[in-house]
Order: sequence, then C-alpha cells, then structure tokens
Amino acid sequence: MSLNKNIPLKSGGELSADYLAHARATFLSEADEAAFIHSCGQPLRKSIRLNRLKTSQNEFSAIASKYGWILTPVPWCEDGFWIDLSQANHSLSLGNLPEHIQGLFYIQEASSMLPPVALLPDDIADSVLVGDIAAAPGSKTTQMASMMENRGIIWANELSASRLKGLHSNLVRCGILNTCLSHQDGRVIGDLMPGQFDYLLLDAPCGGEGTVRKDFDALKSWDIERVRQLAVLQKELIASAYRALKPGGRLVYSTCTLSPEENQQVANYLVSETNAQVIELGSLFPGAQQARTEEGYLLVLPQLFDSEGFFISCFEKPESAVIESQPVAKFNGPFEPISKTEKKRLLDYFSSHFGVNIEPEGYQLLQREKDVWIFPAMIESLDRYIKVNRSGMKLATVYPSRSGIKVRASHEFCCCFGDKASKQVVTLNSEQASDFYRGQNIVVDCQSLKDGETILKFANKSLGMGLNKKGRIKNLLPRDLVRDGICFPP
Repeated sequence: MSLNKNIPLKSGGELSADYLAHARATFLSEADEAAFIHSCGQPLRKSIRLNRLKTSQNEFSAIASKYGWILTPVPWCEDGFWIDLSQANHSLSLGNLPEHIQGLFYIQEASSMLPPVALLPDDIADSVLVGDIAAAPGSKTTQMASMMENRGIIWANELSASRLKGLHSNLVRCGILNTCLSHQDGRVIGDLMPGQFDYLLLDAPCGGEGTVRKDFDALKSWDIERVRQLAVLQKELIASAYRALKPGGRLVYSTCTLSPEENQQVANYLVSETNAQVIELGSLFPGAQQARTEEGYLLVLPQLFDSEGFFISCFEKPESAVIESQPVAKFNGPFEPISKTEKKRLLDYFSSHFGVNIEPEGYQLLQREKDVWIFPAMIESLDRYIKVNRSGMKLATVYPSRSGIKVRASHEFCCCFGDKASKQVVTLNSEQASDFYRGQNIVVDCQSLKDGETILKFANKSLGMGLNKKGRIKNLLPRDLVRDGICFPP
C-alpha cells in the first residue's frame, strides 16, 4: 500500500498519488501535468447527440432555440453537441424533456462518440453486418444505427443479461429496427462467427480512468494490479473480435481509460500477434493530431478537448487474409413466416388505418404465435450462429375475428413508424401530453378520428398508442413507461 498522500481535486474527489506517478511514467508529460490535474477536478460538460432517425439538424436547432440552449458542435461528430443550459428557460433535467423521451436526442458524453465515427465510413453499404461487442447501455449502438439510417444489421452484445432490457428500451425509444441483442462472452465471438463481420466495435471493459470528471472518486483508490488484470481480459477480447472480422473488415478497440497497459499495449498486442493493419486516426477530425500517439491511435486526455478521457484505435484485416473455419449453424429461432393471406391483411390494415408501410425495403415480417415482428432481411446471416435474446421489433399482436384478423399495434410500432403516420393521428397539447405520460386517459375533440387504434403525437412526434371510442382515448402506454415529472412546453 502506498504511503504517499493523494492529491485533492477541486471537485472534492482525490487523485491517487500512485496513479499520478504511474501517469507521469507512462503517458503524462511534465508540461501537461498541471492542466491534467486541473481538468480532472472540473465537472464534465454536458453533451448530447441528435438521432437522425427522428430529427434533423435544422429541426433540432429550432428545439434548442425554443429552450434557450447554447449548442457547441462536437468536432468529431456531426450530430453531437456540447450543451450549455445556463440560459435555458426551463429547470428540467434533459432526461425529463419530451424530445428525449420521444427519441430525438440521446444524452452521450462527447468522447464516447468517437469510436463509431472511427469505425463506420460515410458511404456504408446497405448489406453490412456490424457488431458492438460490449453494447449496454446503448450510446454507441444507437449512434451507429443513426449513422446507418436503419440499414444493414447491428449485432449488439452485452455480457450482463440484466442490462439487455435497458439496452432494448433505448433502441425502442430511438426508433431503431436493425439491431439484434445477445448475451455472450465476447471472448467466444471469434469462434462462433469467424470471418463474418464487416465492422466490429470493441469498447472494452476497463479501469475507467477517463471518467474522473463525472465520478470524482474514480482515481481515489487506483490499483495497478487491477489494470493488469483488465489488460489480460482485453487482449482476449480483441483477439476474438479480430477473428470474427471479414477480410477487408474494420475493427475499433476503445476504452474510457488512460493507462497504456489497457490501451496502446493491447492494441500493439493485436498488431504483433496477427496481420492487423493500423488505420491512422491522426486526421480523423480537425485537431485530432493533438491526441495522436506514435502508433497512430488517439489518446484523448481530459484537458485536450475539455471532455472525458478516451482511447481509440482502429485496424483493418487484409483482403488477402485467410479465414480458417466457418461458423456452424446451431440455433433455430422461434419465428416463422406469415402466410401470404395474413401478411396482406396485416399490410392492408396498417396502410389503410395509419397510412404506414410496415415492411420497408430490407426488412421482413415474421410471426411467433400471435405476435408479428419486423426483422432486417439479413437476420439469417446471424441468428443461426449466435443465440439471439431480442431481435427486431414487435409490431402487433394479431387475433382471429369474424372479419379475418383483429390487430393490436404495439408501442414499438408507434416509436418506429408513428412519425410517418398520416392517418388516425391525434396531436395533443402540452397538458394532454403530460397527462398521457402520467398514465391518464385523454378526451379529444376530433371529428375526423375513427374509433379504434390511434397514434398520439406531440409537436408532430409520436408519444404512444391509444384506443379511441367517440373521442375518449384509452391510454395504452406500457406501464413501465408511466412517469411523473415530464413537462411538455406549451
């Protein structure tokens, strides 16, 4: 145990003296030390990322103006902004604003937006298979889905089964259709899916040294042995990820920590043990050169961009690489095709009732008992080889009736397709929208509204489903989403 005194931070936290000595010896220059310590004691700037599946830059600018937000663009992410609330004309937390609940933006630390930007090109193909090996709570998964505009397929994996529900909830809120969730140890992915992924993100479990600005005690009890233990796991994970990559595919390895044992040394291990080729990141964005390591990786220290600390490295597998084995089909999913007759009735219902096409190009409808789900058409390239826990989105439950079928659309349908609906839509005022999220039924005066299922919107963005009967709308919001404290502006 060290007898040295910890360094107090302005935030009230402490910086381990052992950690500072380690930093000086490995990555922190004498010239940068004072700025580093000062930055570690400063609160983290708030940052958000708009979701292009739900909104646009112009539309989001109008929202920011309405609330009195001051937005500063994040230089490495065209959809990311630091947000200054000092002039805001409301006192609500960002998470309680309707635009957050409606999925228009995601609260995400600016540095964590870097790995998807390093991984995915601007001209990504429609048929790509993308993997996120440690995905929860979903910031980078939702960012990639937004960048991909719901094309291709994303396999989002999370070792902690308990975190899958929260990950799925974020996908629903953001209107994401192209993602499948699984609960696997990332160290087996290379054996389950050798040579299959076009792009893989490994944002690895780490020591979290870069998070000190939001967890002021993150570096209070730093331990080098813990760092070394994590590095062993990280090397196993990066080797597995690389095996799962296609020839010509790209892998990003990133962490929110700063010690080279978990960063450069893990990345260099991959290069020394395989034919991985480093993709230079020094020109990834204006100013990236400040964070460039000698290998071409990025080590973002907290003081460089007034952000969280982060490490990002990027690799490509040569086109000439040989894949020595093929994945083995082990699983049969519980879903089956819908009969042509039932499918036509279902498509006709959503088209005639809501004005929505629920089977866009690149997707397919499948059925499990009475429930109908939408999946990326590429699902069979994945779910035969990996046990998928959640995939696609549930659109409806279908019951037999005298007229053929009776349909009950899901909340997921509303989140993913509701904004496109042109029929059977009611726009609520701020008081009604607040009541809706408190679980109350709604009374409306809308002569053109038919009895039956209804999409409820606020500011032209969907909130959820209701069941109309002569202007009295039964609230169909899932009970776990009912909450107080949400204020819809007039």
